[in-house]
Amino acid sequence: MRNLVIATVVFAVAGYFGAKFYIQYKVARDIDTALNQVRPFVDVSYSNVVATLDGQLKIEGVTARMAQFEDELHIDSINVLTPGFLFLLGFENDARNFEFPEQLGVEVMGARASIDADFMAELEKARGAQAVTRELTAAEHCASTYGMTAAALKKYGYYEMNADFRMVFRREADNVKIDLGAHLADMYDFDLTMTLSGIADPTALARGAKPLLVDARMDYVDRSLNDRIVAHCADQQITADEVIAAQIVEIETLARESGMELDAMLIEPYTEFLRGKQRLTVTSQPSRPVDLTQLGLYKPSDVPNLLNLTAEAS
Repeated sequence: MRNLVIATVVFAVAGYFGAKFYIQYKVARDIDTALNQVRPFVDVSYSNVVATLDGQLKIEGVTARMAQFEDELHIDSINVLTPGFLFLLGFENDARNFEFPEQLGVEVMGARASIDADFMAELEKARGAQAVTRELTAAEHCASTYGMTAAALKKYGYYEMNADFRMVFRREADNVKIDLGAHLADMYDFDLTMTLSGIADPTALARGAKPLLVDARMDYVDRSLNDRIVAHCADQQITADEVIAAQIVEIETLARESGMELDAMLIEPYTEFLRGKQRLTVTSQPSRPVDLTQLGLYKPSDVPNLLNLTAEAS
């Protein structure tokens, strides 16, 4: 009996590691095939592929250099989040008849690039083409309210971008929960969760489905960006009140362009956040699910009430 137990454990462990190495080999082979196809446009290399028992598939040590650019983007790891190890093991057989699982997501961890990277300058040019047409005030220029350039970031004391990104989809009963995150070292953390009904999975959005918003929560945590902006502007003889006023105009303009008029219940917590509070939390808990494609039919001043938006600075 004892020998049977030992043999069972040995076979189970051998089976797990055999499956693990098979998944890693298969994924590495598929990645290499894909990278060869895109190499004329972007040259990508990686150091390792790891499959974990909880269903994570990690591609580690990624380096990318785009065509016509010299500087590189480095990524510590790209993690694919799945329901579990068995999903990874069976994905090859089910790929042709793919059915969206209970959970699927991707994380990009430790994406790093120099502020002076040549491809960052190209992004800056593209953003500049969308700049506002009116003349900006000194406070708006100083606080970079309409887009942060590489030059501005260096004035705030940033010389390298180091970021993590996350996008996860989960099924919960008849709803789909979307979890988005962006964490930039020494700058800010941004997290957004939304619960949508009316769609079976996120792929329905590409097929023209109309999602209904059940609830949402956004958390924005300042990690020193606000203080750096105020300190830099102070060196330019621009007061903190002038900077805050410019930032409020910016958020009001962005909201108006999205078809929403922000009321005092939202502006006041945002002002508190700009004056030194570290976290801004905005929640939406409508009394019934809201068709997001129909928001344009409402008066902008009615949208916050329709979505039951609340804000809190802490």
